Amino acid sequence: MLTGNHNHPRMQKKADSAGDGSKPSEVELLNTEVLAERRFRYELLTLRTETFAGKLSEPFKREALRSGPAVAVLLYDPAAHRLVMIEQFRIAAYLNHLPSAWILECVAGMVDEGETSEAAARREVKEETNCEVGRMEYAGAYLSSPGISDEMVTIYVGEVDAVLAGGVHGLVSEGEDIRTIVFTVEEALAAADHGAVVNVMAQVALLWFARHGDALRQRWLGSAIEDGNS
Repeated sequence: MLTGNHNHPRMQKKADSAGDGSKPSEVELLNTEVLAERRFRYELLTLRTETFAGKLSEPFKREALRSGPAVAVLLYDPAAHRLVMIEQFRIAAYLNHLPSAWILECVAGMVDEGETSEAAARREVKEETNCEVGRMEYAGAYLSSPGISDEMVTIYVGEVDAVLAGGVHGLVSEGEDIRTIVFTVEEALAAADHGAVVNVMAQVALLWFARHGDALRQRWLGSAIEDGNS
C-alpha cells in the first residue's frame, strides 16, 4: 500500500506565483545528435528558449545524459524505530578520492520500461537487501543533476522488519556487492549531520525523515504508540 501525497512538485506552483508572472515557458528543440549509446544514451541537443525578457534566445547546445526515471527507498521499521541502509562501492567516490569508495546509501535503482516507480522500489529493495516492503510513503521527487541528466528520482520510505535485515546482497550479474546496515534513527540522522552521508538520494530521504518521521511512525503504528506513552 502506498501512502502520502502523490502530487509532487507542489512547491513549484508557489515559486511560480511568487514572481511577477513572467516566467518563460517556450522551448524549441532544433536538433538531437546521439553522441554515445551504451547502457544510457548521451545526446547533444540544439535548442532555443524563451528568455525572461520575453524573446527567443539564439540557438545553443546542451549535452544530456538520458538515464531516465529512478527510485530511492529509505527502509524503516516503525516498531523497532530503526532505519535500514546499505553500503557499496561507488565509482564517483573513487574518482573523487574520498576516504572510502564504499559509501552509505539508501536502496535505489532505475525504473524499468513499463514499470511503475512503486514496483521498481519494491524490486530494488528485494534485490539489494532481500527485505520485503510493506507500506510505502511517498517522500518527494527531484532532478538529480538537472544541468546534465534527465534523471528524475522518486523517493519513498518503505516499511520493513529490521530484525530480518542484514548480510550482503545484490545482483551478481550486475557486479553488485551490497552490505545491509541497521541503524537507530538517531544514529542515521547523526551520520547525515556529520557529513558521513555523501549520496544525495540518502541525504534527501533522511532530511525528509528528520522532518516527518515522527508523524509517519504515529500513522503507521497508530494507537500502539499512544498506549505505550500512556
